[in-house]
Amino acid sequence: MNSVIEMVLGSRRVCALVALSVTLGLSSCDTADLLSVDLPGNVTADDIEKASLANTIRVSAIGDFEWAWDEYVDFAAGHSDEYIQSSGNFTGRRLQLRDIPADLPQYQDNIFGRLHRARIMLESNFDRLEAFTDAEVSNRRMFQAEMRTYGGFVYVAFGEGFCGTPLNGDGVVRTSDQLLQIAVDQFTEALSLASSVSRADLINAARIGRARAYVDLKNYSSAIQDAEQVVEGLDFYATRESGENRRANSMANRNQLSTSRQSSVAPGYQGLQWKGVADPRVNATETRFTGHDGSTIVWRHDKTPENYTAGAGQDVIVASYREARLIIAEASALTDDLPRAIGILNDLHTAAGIPPVDAVDLPTQDDVIRHVIEERRREFFIEGGHRQRDHLRWRGGAFNVPYLGEVGSDHPTGIDHQGQIYGQTTCFLVAQNEQIGT
Repeated sequence: MNSVIEMVLGSRRVCALVALSVTLGLSSCDTADLLSVDLPGNVTADDIEKASLANTIRVSAIGDFEWAWDEYVDFAAGHSDEYIQSSGNFTGRRLQLRDIPADLPQYQDNIFGRLHRARIMLESNFDRLEAFTDAEVSNRRMFQAEMRTYGGFVYVAFGEGFCGTPLNGDGVVRTSDQLLQIAVDQFTEALSLASSVSRADLINAARIGRARAYVDLKNYSSAIQDAEQVVEGLDFYATRESGENRRANSMANRNQLSTSRQSSVAPGYQGLQWKGVADPRVNATETRFTGHDGSTIVWRHDKTPENYTAGAGQDVIVASYREARLIIAEASALTDDLPRAIGILNDLHTAAGIPPVDAVDLPTQDDVIRHVIEERRREFFIEGGHRQRDHLRWRGGAFNVPYLGEVGSDHPTGIDHQGQIYGQTTCFLVAQNEQIGT
């Protein structure tokens, strides 16, 4: 016991001596620079404005977009009627039951916040590049074309999936149409820039993105004009890779039984056929596993051509030739060019190896429009936030697409298969931290 006491007293004497020496040292020297620390590798605001970092910042901005797009696509699929929840986690259940308050951290940070961070990075870097010369940054115009192309898709997501959003903290909530018009403007600028540097992939992506925004804005002739110029074989992707959560494909992770059983392919997507032939675009299979809730039988898919069974390194589709074709079909159906719409539907059926559609199947304009919506449901299963768009685009009209929990859905009474009550969220709300300006 005495030895322990001596050790404690000894340590106290050492501490006192150290404190005294520090005090004496401070009294005899200048303390103005005491808290000044030189951090090797620290990047200042001025450093970022250097032309030598243009490519580094470009890669960072694109990376922020790819992460945000992947998260949005995953979130929108869980929010739509494509999955039912099988989660043992309270927050996981809330997200898939459309119970999403504006202050839910997993929403305001992971979805709303990430899209805005990508938007700000892309736009600020575009402006930064504008201040440089071609001599200082040899690929300046190409980098700017990329910033505007990716940026346009951020506004498509905001315009299609959200109730609206302020920009840059100004407190003015832009409507869906206003956000989609910004998307049109950014894609238009992207087309000019990409054409000047002969980037065919960016030209294609911008045409698809602008056509997508145009059809949402009911500018059908412009949508068709853009979509007609899309080249097959130049689909546009957000790159993904295994090993780091930020870079992993969220939809692939959702589909892996070994890592996640928080959701299951919804009943309405199980066993899809056309004229008695299985539709391979949504091939859902019952597994022998239950979800994390311990009761829901989990169904998985083998989505093609975006084969999410390939794992977390599978790139995520942003814009495709198939999308351009369905944009033409939708715009044609809505403008009463039924033969053209049906012809595109038949092309998709041929590619899928299922029987064609004909005038007997689709005798009226309304029938054709409904079938275009159905083709989008199958062709874009868990892809690109398209189902969230269709829930909102057709809401309350003759072609209403119900969310789960609404009349006409798999759970029409407002209660899911576990007795959980669905929330009322449809379009994604303005996050609370944006509303209060934090």
